[in-house]
Amino acid sequence: MYNLFISLRYLRSRKISFFAIAGVAVGVMTLIVVLSVMNGFDRELRSRIRGTLAHIIILKGGMYGLEDYKQVIEKVKTVEHVIACAPYVEGPALIKLRNRREFVYFKGIDPLAESRVSDFQSYIAPFGSRPEDLLITHGEKNIASIFGGSELFRIGPGEPEKDPGSFIQNGEQVVLVTLKEWDKISVKAFEVVGKFKSGMYDFDKNYVYIPLSVAQELTGAKEKDAVSGISVKLDDYHYANEVRDKLQATLGFEYYVQTWEDARKTFLTAVMMERHVMALILFFILVVAGFNILAILTMIVLEKSRDIGILKALGSTTRGIMSIFLLHGLLIGSTGACLGVAAGLTIVLRINWLENVLYHTTGWRPFPPEVYYFNQIPTVVSPMSIAITAAIAIFCSVIFSIYPALRAARLDPVVTLRYE
Repeated sequence: MYNLFISLRYLRSRKISFFAIAGVAVGVMTLIVVLSVMNGFDRELRSRIRGTLAHIIILKGGMYGLEDYKQVIEKVKTVEHVIACAPYVEGPALIKLRNRREFVYFKGIDPLAESRVSDFQSYIAPFGSRPEDLLITHGEKNIASIFGGSELFRIGPGEPEKDPGSFIQNGEQVVLVTLKEWDKISVKAFEVVGKFKSGMYDFDKNYVYIPLSVAQELTGAKEKDAVSGISVKLDDYHYANEVRDKLQATLGFEYYVQTWEDARKTFLTAVMMERHVMALILFFILVVAGFNILAILTMIVLEKSRDIGILKALGSTTRGIMSIFLLHGLLIGSTGACLGVAAGLTIVLRINWLENVLYHTTGWRPFPPEVYYFNQIPTVVSPMSIAITAAIAIFCSVIFSIYPALRAARLDPVVTLRYE
């Protein structure tokens, strides 16, 4: 019991110990804030990527892709957990917007079916558009309709919902130029009937939606009644891998069946690696705090060698002397971890308020929405991550206390008390 009493006394009397506590607290706080923000970004990115794709995508090689797509859809619908399917035609094109030309990808869809497998309807709803608007034809020439990404249609600064004049207006005509049957060129005019905003800059900058039948004409797949792929929605994404394998076995290996995570595997892996590397780099803050503890406890051992000699002369064991300094390190780590968790959670829960205060005070915004495409900084507080971070901080504090504890335990009371 005396070892705990002495450890607490050293902790209270040695003000330098508070610097060690502060070092651990800063390390824990930084890790919690950064990991919460990174987890939030990961969740939002996954949500927005998932919104542009379906749970499962079915593709097939060849010039025309799935020529028998209606039969494939009937087979797919018989598989358990499948609740909706939507065919699509996708390809590159050159688009003429007023006096500029852009390279884009067009996606020919059945808008009603697409609304059942992706977030297409929620992308166009803020602009007062409906999925069926894409099926409207215009004028005597029956010009087809087109939806364009908000960033692709941008002609000035501002938000599409608040500053419609900064974007190409409904009723304007645009022209798509595409390849047809690999050796011909298709040129077709479209009339703008709306914009969409997915929250993914690359998608909003590089994609347009057109009717499925028109896309088939542009690519030369109309005669074959072919599509590029089929989007599939499940009742629960947890069954995605199981359903993917069933569909692959049912359709055969000439088809490519993949989940949306398979389709974006490289990007998702890069985000995951970035999160892990960031955590590893920030972990070294705790290592620096650990060296700080080592230096402080070593200095205390040197200053208190006389006291240690007296304790040994009074009968304290080597293990008892070690436990004093190990407990001291444990108290520093525990106190610092608790303060760091409290500070980290406070910052995470108020991070958007803090960003607004910083922005209105200095004019600088750490997470500008036009760059990151988030209206607010996304955060996800993971109790498991917090517990692991606090445990690592305490563990490091104890580990770095071992050397000074061993040094104190090996002091010879005869030598330390010789001149007393």
